[in-house]
Amino acid sequence: MKHLDVLGDAGLVTRTKAGRTVAVRLAPEPLEEAMAWLRRYERFWNASLDRLVAYAKAEARRLAASEPSKADRR
Repeated sequence: MKHLDVLGDAGLVTRTKAGRTVAVRLAPEPLEEAMAWLRRYERFWNASLDRLVAYAKAEARRLAASEPSKADRR
């Protein structure tokens, strides 16, 4: 019930009571707002992480090319 209280306080669920039965319903509107916000940041982080991966791969190639081979070390 504590979890439902938190969701209710956030406006994510609504409750109705009929006798001893409590019905809980999802309120999708706040979730839609949250998903729109998350999509904006998902695009930002995907682009940033793609650049980071490309940089890491380029650095790995650069370091591998600058290391002497095992035959050169003998």
